[in-house]
Amino acid sequence: MEMIELLELPAYRHMLLNHIPVIGLFMALVVLLAGLVVRQNALLFTGLTLVALTSGCSYLVILYGDAAYPAIYDQLDGHGRDWLDYHGELAEAWAPLLYANAVLAVLAIILCAVRPRTLRLASLLVVLVTVASLVGTSLIARSGGKIQHPEFRLTDPPNPIKTTR
Repeated sequence: MEMIELLELPAYRHMLLNHIPVIGLFMALVVLLAGLVVRQNALLFTGLTLVALTSGCSYLVILYGDAAYPAIYDQLDGHGRDWLDYHGELAEAWAPLLYANAVLAVLAIILCAVRPRTLRLASLLVVLVTVASLVGTSLIARSGGKIQHPEFRLTDPPNPIKTTR
């Protein structure tokens, strides 16, 4: 299969992008925290921009994951299907926080461009929401890894609910 053909598959796009909200948000958090510690505005603006981009990327990850769901579901065993459903439920539950995190970071950038004195406080607020978002992305990623990797399935998913997509 050619690379161009792979890129046409929603599941492949999902796999290409799904690490960005986890790893990217963690890196953005490190930059924000470093900016707060060393009191450097450039680092804070960079961190806020990274939060906006990586949290915002979760929209595409979820979009491609939803599009890939039917094809992937048909290829899985019963436990894999349960984990896929649970993975989707977690993504749906945490998506609003991820989107809010992206919007909050953009609003912080705009506010701080107008009122520079609010930069540290706005960055601290974004740090708190980013930590919560990282919890969510970690849970989503953890359940996603168990879909096609039975060796990672130490338990059944918590309360798997069959959903129709």
